[in-house]
Amino acid sequence: MQTTSNYSSMYSINQQLTTMIDRLNEAVNVCYEAPNKEDEGYPYATGYARSAMRSVSEQLAELQEQLQESM
Repeated sequence: MQTTSNYSSMYSINQQLTTMIDRLNEAVNVCYEAPNKEDEGYPYATGYARSAMRSVSEQLAELQEQLQESM
């Protein structure tokens, strides 16, 4: 039987993962679209993608720590 605490934790993890996936998908879209925009281009796409990947990497490391502590 799943407790409320476990349910909340799983919901929180799902929310975090959804946010990370959305962030990465947005970065992919920027990489496709930025080269065609005069005021953005490849440098903008590179910086945006790097920022997104770094952020998601940090979030995944934090999530991994949380999961290890709960075991």
